Amino acid sequence: MFFETVMRPIISKALSGALFLTICAALTAHSASPATDSLSAAPTGHWEQTLAEAAEAGDDYGCREALDRLVQKLAAREPERALEFIRLADSLLPEPRHALFRTSLNVSRLWKQMIAANSFEATDHALAKLREKRPGDLTPEELIELEFLTGLSIDYQSIAAEAYGNIPQAIPYVEQALRRLEKYPLDERIHLEKLCREELSDLYAYAEDRRAAGELEKCLDLHRAWLAMDTRPDRPHRDTTEYPMRIYGKMVFLLDLIPREQLTEYYDRCMLLARERNDLEEIYRTSARYYECTGDNLRAAAYVDSVLTHYARTGKKADLGSIYMAQSHMYEKAGDYEKALKAVREGNEYRYHNRMDEAQRHLAEMRTLLNVDRLELEKARLADRSKFFMLVAGAVVVLLLVGWIVYQQAMVRRLKQAKRLSHAAHEEAQRQSCRAAESEKMKTAFINSMCHEIRTPLNAINGFSELMLTEEDPEARHLYQEEIRKSTAALTSLLENMLELSKLISTEEPLPVAETDVCLICAERLELQKQLSANPSVVYSFEAMEGGGTCVVPTNAVYLTRVIDNLLQNAAKFTAAGHITLACHDDRTNRMLRISVSDTGIGIPPEKREWVFERFTKVDPFKPGTGIGLYLCRLVITRLGGDIHVCPEYEGGCCIRISLPY
Repeated sequence: MFFETVMRPIISKALSGALFLTICAALTAHSASPATDSLSAAPTGHWEQTLAEAAEAGDDYGCREALDRLVQKLAAREPERALEFIRLADSLLPEPRHALFRTSLNVSRLWKQMIAANSFEATDHALAKLREKRPGDLTPEELIELEFLTGLSIDYQSIAAEAYGNIPQAIPYVEQALRRLEKYPLDERIHLEKLCREELSDLYAYAEDRRAAGELEKCLDLHRAWLAMDTRPDRPHRDTTEYPMRIYGKMVFLLDLIPREQLTEYYDRCMLLARERNDLEEIYRTSARYYECTGDNLRAAAYVDSVLTHYARTGKKADLGSIYMAQSHMYEKAGDYEKALKAVREGNEYRYHNRMDEAQRHLAEMRTLLNVDRLELEKARLADRSKFFMLVAGAVVVLLLVGWIVYQQAMVRRLKQAKRLSHAAHEEAQRQSCRAAESEKMKTAFINSMCHEIRTPLNAINGFSELMLTEEDPEARHLYQEEIRKSTAALTSLLENMLELSKLISTEEPLPVAETDVCLICAERLELQKQLSANPSVVYSFEAMEGGGTCVVPTNAVYLTRVIDNLLQNAAKFTAAGHITLACHDDRTNRMLRISVSDTGIGIPPEKREWVFERFTKVDPFKPGTGIGLYLCRLVITRLGGDIHVCPEYEGGCCIRISLPY
């Protein structure tokens, strides 16, 4: 990705460093007229002239603004001159109330110099000088500088070493520096606080902390507060928009930390300011970030083309090879592989020519030295040639070593992957073996149970049929006929359950529904079960919806009747004495029909409340039954779009509740 995979770890720190420029134009002295505005003479700013005007007029605000701008402009390319202006600040603004501002100048210089030179020497030297002092000898401003530079050093050295996981370790130091700054008045701390908050926003962004956007918002508030402190007449050429423009552009990096709408709002604000300033580079660069973050990779790649064109037209130096490679990633994500390949080739070509240009420059320097001293040049050539061959030899060795390491790592990864796949296959085989064994056990148990359940009524039918052939007593023959009828009904019910189960399992079609009076069905099935059970020790009761009446809802009457019968038969089977209650309630608020069957029987242990709904499971293996009743109930209720479960809060037996939406 354009600014995450390539530019962000390299350039985002340079951008964040540049963003702490306090872009404000200096004002003329009280005695100068608007016609002598130094900013009108040079829009880029004659800040030294502005500083002289402010110093002559005794304008502390103007001095601070000019010094801040001069140090930040000179820190990268002329560090010694920047240091001279810091020393000048000591003489122009010696009061204690300007101590924090002078600290901010030094911190700003070190930060910019570290970014430009990609070197931590100056920062490490400053930290070493501060640490040489005893803690009691450090001034409050030096303590703040020590903590901030410590966090800054951890941040950038982690990036240089590509140890990005260490970056969040810098956060506590910068936060502590901000806590110390809160004790100072706003006009004294404003410059240093902006630097701290800009660095903290970068750290939060690396740590994926959503507070990053808040810190940038505070930077904008500080910028507005700084502008509000200026009570002098306005200068027509004063530029106050560059800083907020770059802050809004920086916020575009925070896609994963801020809502999409807020990201778009920041982008629009940045574009508004950039267009007012006619800052084409900011427009193209930030637009590329924005559209790449929002997933419009083709449009982002088009803006990258605009960035490249702008750099070519203005002659600005940039790492075009990295930009081309980032553009190739955008085209690749957009599916335009032809343009992706073209971008890769252009990037490689640029890098090739860039290296060739560097070689040509080195050759020109050597020829210049030849005109000065031929002998020294010859020695230098011999030394360079020897170093070159050593470098090539070393590079070849390093490349071979790297290739070998990469190959070994690839082989290790393949072995690990093969091991993981083998282990996963072994575990899957074990699981399948366990399932097969369990299935075999369940099938065996089911066959045994079915044989027993079928043999019992068949034996009764056969036995009583033979008795009827020899029995002459009408009363006894009637009793035998009743027993044959009961056994036939039990056998028929068993076979019907098996057929229904087979039918439900073999099809996924929804069950047909029609308007049905569920309360009437519940009352009828309860009364029928009471008659079939003929157990005087069990009291059957029916709880209908409040107010009585009917409960007509769309459902499948046949299958719902079978479910209610199964639940009532189970309750009667495991309740020798006590109560069996069938309840039916219509929750019209939630459009939910609730049916429950509760008893005072043996109950179901908590660990088996889900197990009993599996096929061929029986709480009491000595009770008659196939173990498919509750499984069939759940299958029907699920196909009707409802839910059935054992109520965990019910005590004193078992309660099974059905919830059916309508």
